[in-house]
Amino acid sequence: MRETEARSAIRAYDMNLVGLCLLALACSAAVAGAAHAHTFTGKFSGTGRACNGMLHVRSQTIEWRSSFSRCARSGYEVLDMSRPGEPGRMAFRFKTRGAKCLYEVVALEQVDGTDWTADGYPSLEAYRKKDAPGWRDSPLPARLVLECPMTQLR
Repeated sequence: MRETEARSAIRAYDMNLVGLCLLALACSAAVAGAAHAHTFTGKFSGTGRACNGMLHVRSQTIEWRSSFSRCARSGYEVLDMSRPGEPGRMAFRFKTRGAKCLYEVVALEQVDGTDWTADGYPSLEAYRKKDAPGWRDSPLPARLVLECPMTQLR
């Protein structure tokens, strides 16, 4: 009887230890993700006929004002993020959009140094299907993607 109780106690201890390890791993991943996400905050300037304007990425909000689209400050959801050591890449989904905001998703990718590319997707579907054959080069309005060269301002 005592051997059975001892095994049960060891099993319970092992389960608690595994649970604590999983909790520590989840917390460290969240902290690392938040620290890495911080590198994407900043002010970006776009040039050209359709891209002239500013993109502001803050810790809690995003705002993109360009020649033909006005995406006012909004909270955002992070859809994609590069891993530490990879070139900067992050995709944001606006939580709220006004009628003048043409893009539901903005993908920001570092090209080199302060040079970035911002892609505006009209919908979450357009962002998710961006690599599907025939999708990106389609003339359909629901599939049009705005590609803007951006410079990160210091």
